[in-house]
Amino acid sequence: MNPGIPGNLAPIGIFDSGVGGLTVLDALRRILPHENYAYLGDTAHLPYGTKSPSRITEEALHAAHFLDALGIKLLVVACNTVSAVALPVIEQALAPKPVIGVVIPGATGALAQSPRGHIALLATEATIRTGAYPHELRRRRADVICDSQSASALVALAEEGWFEGPPAKAVIARYLAPLFRRKNPIPDCLLLGCTHFPPFRPTLESLVPSGVAIVDSAWTTAEAVKALLTERKLQITVRGEKSLADFYVTDNPERFLSIAPRFVNPSPDSVFLVLDLAEPSGPRRVSVSSVHPAHA
Repeated sequence: MNPGIPGNLAPIGIFDSGVGGLTVLDALRRILPHENYAYLGDTAHLPYGTKSPSRITEEALHAAHFLDALGIKLLVVACNTVSAVALPVIEQALAPKPVIGVVIPGATGALAQSPRGHIALLATEATIRTGAYPHELRRRRADVICDSQSASALVALAEEGWFEGPPAKAVIARYLAPLFRRKNPIPDCLLLGCTHFPPFRPTLESLVPSGVAIVDSAWTTAEAVKALLTERKLQITVRGEKSLADFYVTDNPERFLSIAPRFVNPSPDSVFLVLDLAEPSGPRRVSVSSVHPAHA
């Protein structure tokens, strides 16, 4: 993307620690198919969910500034851990540019699907530790019950593409047991508080009790982005323009390209490798195809 792209044609920036944020990009493309996008996966520092708040904030600021330098018009923090730990710092660093995290849209979406206000939360260790989701849920409904379960191992399974089969089923069943076993009544909503988790939905649906709604923060975040773009008149209005997307990673671009199709469609066929987010001397193109790269 060219930092000089004016106004509404500028890309929407999205970042995550790896491929999980691609679920947000996938939802955005479905809701906003005419927009341009710039995605950054900070794969050199994956996972964020087990790091200290100070380290998470440091890495997130590097990612945010990198995307800001590309000339984005809005930043989506497509990582629940960063949204829970560092969103105010990122908002201040990029002001007045709008920044949207995934926690508030996720909490709002869960309450809309939970008539009794009894929500089970699956998230990473760092997200659970912040208490961000219970806080946002209780701000909107004082009598809400939020049962939380750290499920950090699912991030590693997602990065391997193991969404179904015995290993995934066994791990997910173990995480779900404290949330639903021996509870009367059981939660009526399962909130996926990590953008790596939506691809596990078929396995989750086979394991959660009947009648439990499953809400992922990727889709609710995409809806929040659309609302904000409309409110600020930042949407692309020329429907004839072809949507473009550039992808950036900080390590192992070949692996990113091999896993990405499990998270987003259409999947990237090329990616930029950024050697140092803190001192970006210019990204280096790594293409999966020497015949049909994404941008010649």
